[in-house]
Amino acid sequence: MFDFATLSINAVILVLRVLVVVLLYFFLWQVLRVITTDLRRGVVAPGTEPAPYGQLVVMSSGQTGLPVGKAFPLKPLTIIGRSLESDIALNDTFLSGEHARLELRPNGWILEDLNSTNGTFVNGLEVRDATPLNNGDVVRIGRIELRLTG
Repeated sequence: MFDFATLSINAVILVLRVLVVVLLYFFLWQVLRVITTDLRRGVVAPGTEPAPYGQLVVMSSGQTGLPVGKAFPLKPLTIIGRSLESDIALNDTFLSGEHARLELRPNGWILEDLNSTNGTFVNGLEVRDATPLNNGDVVRIGRIELRLTG
């Protein structure tokens, strides 16, 4: 005798299996479509966008663990220090909470030491007053050396 109950359960299971396979292929197709669209568009990874005002790039990190080449984008007024409230917060015990200030003025960048304990240096010379910076200058703050670019 023919059992219709068993046949209908087997048919339902077969349909569900086919549906799972179709959904899996649809999902993979969507993933590939998103990847190829992003590649064609030239998606930029976070943190690699060009900085509109320039950036400070790590040249030497001392013992801070900062990766050489890491870029910190600059704002028109940028405070550098150990404090978490600083625009560029660096974990170096040789830095003051608010160590130095970079300010973009009509004639270019100006660097000022904010009465830090260990001083601020540009191209090896100590900053005593507001000091103009040029593209490529190396700023040493604590044990960290940063190059101004852009």
